[in-house]
Amino acid sequence: MSDVVAVIELTEDNDTNNLIGRPGQYDAATFMADKRLGCSKSDQYDQLGVDCGAKIERWATPAAATARAADIQKKLKDYGLGAEYDYVRGNLLLRVAGDLKPSQAKEYRDAFPESQPAP
Repeated sequence: MSDVVAVIELTEDNDTNNLIGRPGQYDAATFMADKRLGCSKSDQYDQLGVDCGAKIERWATPAAATARAADIQKKLKDYGLGAEYDYVRGNLLLRVAGDLKPSQAKEYRDAFPESQPAP
């Protein structure tokens, strides 16, 4: 995708969620910065957050990836925290910034074949 300006592998040292590799959490993740969101390295790349693009998380099982997506969507709705597009393919969860237009989020989904929207 031409709007992705950086791809960064998350590690236990740069995962601001501090979840990677911990029991019951994702064991690998990759962050993609999207220039359409106006984030710069100096502000949000340090956070490697979905707000500046997209993130793919690898979970132990498809059920765990689906549960994570459902939990995110529930929290966003219950606490009025905004929006996020979530798509699951097997044990992978693609999380896309909710500030992108639906057509822009669809570009990520199309690049993530055979995925399903989060429940």
